[in-house]
Amino acid sequence: MKKTLNKVVEILNAQNIDEANVKARIILREIANMTVEDMLLDREVKNEDEVLSFAQKLAQTKMPIQQLLGFGYFMGEKFKVTPDTLIPRDETEILVKCALDKVKELQKDEIKPLSVLDIGTGTGAIACSIAKNSQNVEVLGVDISSNALMVALENAQKLDLIKRVVYRKSDIFSALREGEVFDIVVSNPPYISEKDYKNLDTTVKDFEPKTALLAKNDGYEFYEKIISQAKKYVKYGGYILFECGQNQAQKICMMLERNGFQVSDVVRDLAGIERVVAAQMIFIEEDELTF
Repeated sequence: MKKTLNKVVEILNAQNIDEANVKARIILREIANMTVEDMLLDREVKNEDEVLSFAQKLAQTKMPIQQLLGFGYFMGEKFKVTPDTLIPRDETEILVKCALDKVKELQKDEIKPLSVLDIGTGTGAIACSIAKNSQNVEVLGVDISSNALMVALENAQKLDLIKRVVYRKSDIFSALREGEVFDIVVSNPPYISEKDYKNLDTTVKDFEPKTALLAKNDGYEFYEKIISQAKKYVKYGGYILFECGQNQAQKICMMLERNGFQVSDVVRDLAGIERVVAAQMIFIEEDELTF
């Protein structure tokens, strides 16, 4: 196994692929079905040609490894990914965990039914993870991309969540019905500014959908659109939660406070970036709303 691992690392390093050692181990795990025990015991790789062929394709294309595999892991589950969807990322797990904390808070006295809206659902990783890790919760995932919704539906089916997670094509709130309100709204919207987009790593910029990354107004376009209408769709006492980019959290907090919400949490990721903002719906008069 070690000889094969070294060959894979050598192939990746020759093309300056980041984290070659980590990706080499992923390749052995996923392409050769090698377990941690197999690796520790240095067991033989029976399909070395297939492993090396995959490594060469990864090195040549410089694709994200999840896209070449066709899936990525999120909250311990495998999710299909395609060029029409963002690859689920570790920092987004913070958003899900925070949402699950809010579910527990709202169900503290009884496991009452709750409704969750996931805006910009993509692969459906957020929607599925909330449903799978909670009780008596139904999730609606919306996205403007029909292709992304097809991927999300497939992921929900594979996780046996089709009765608890539903999807709808919608430009934010555009396809929501009159009187449709939610206990929790979550979103990991596009938040990369035009300036920052130009400097993105090519593995992101060249392979992931631009519409799921880029936002006007210095990255705040979708926060503004969602927050300005959110009061109509979040129940009194309910929560809205966002993933945000570096140095965006405080402005998002200000937007929320000006539009009928009280910020309850600002959660940092492992790099110390304020990554998730959560706010609770509080009552204010309609004419007090301002942006």
